[in-house]
Amino acid sequence: MLGKLLKYEIKAMGRIMLPIYLVLIALSAVFALTMRLTIGKTAVGFLEKFAIVTLVLFVAAIIAACVMMLILVIQRFYKHLLGTEGYLMFSLPVSTGQLILSKLLTAVLWIVIGLIAGVLAGFAMVGILSSVPEFMKEVQNAWNSLFTQADLTRNLTLFVLVILAGVIASLCKVYASIAIGHQFGRNRALFAVFAYVAIGIAELIVAWVVSKIDASLGFRIFSGMSSSGLDLKNSLTAIGISAIQICIYSVITWLLLDRRLNLE
Repeated sequence: MLGKLLKYEIKAMGRIMLPIYLVLIALSAVFALTMRLTIGKTAVGFLEKFAIVTLVLFVAAIIAACVMMLILVIQRFYKHLLGTEGYLMFSLPVSTGQLILSKLLTAVLWIVIGLIAGVLAGFAMVGILSSVPEFMKEVQNAWNSLFTQADLTRNLTLFVLVILAGVIASLCKVYASIAIGHQFGRNRALFAVFAYVAIGIAELIVAWVVSKIDASLGFRIFSGMSSSGLDLKNSLTAIGISAIQICIYSVITWLLLDRRLNLE
């Protein structure tokens, strides 16, 4: 049943996010192509203006993708589980944990797809602005170095894992805040914001306490970085901290939705 929930959630978010991502990539290509046509030429006022317009639209598409993702994360969790559709969702033969997990995994998937779309947009711009043979040669060299240099491969893997764990922890924090805010009869959205701020303050207090032990330890733990860059021990510590946050926020969300659910 979890698979069916994921299929439904992925399609529902994809109908909105996929076109935005495709437009983002297309705009990056159009902007780069327009810029290439104007480089080294005179009397190209129209193309220059068109390049500015496409650049503005490209930036707007990036902002729209981020804002829409945030809106969908909040809307699909609140409306489907705590709103009018909650009666239907909680009547399905699935556990509360599966309902929460379907929302979380879908959000993570489309965030990752969004990051990939951003990378593809960057490649499109660089590839068009530079000569294709030189661009493909640089890509091949970077690809070869990635798998021949152990440190680079390890650092990239650690970086991806730290970011991924941080994204999941942030999503769980949002869900927990919404679940806490829903416990109040009125102004639930406002109390959800207060809960999010309160959780953030609690995290800052923990970081401050840790920093008192070591001036740089707090930053290193929460970022997975050392003075020389990515470090295995610090990265694993950062991932561990995110894992603890995920567990705490997930338990809070599950308890409130499973034991104290109020759809009135």
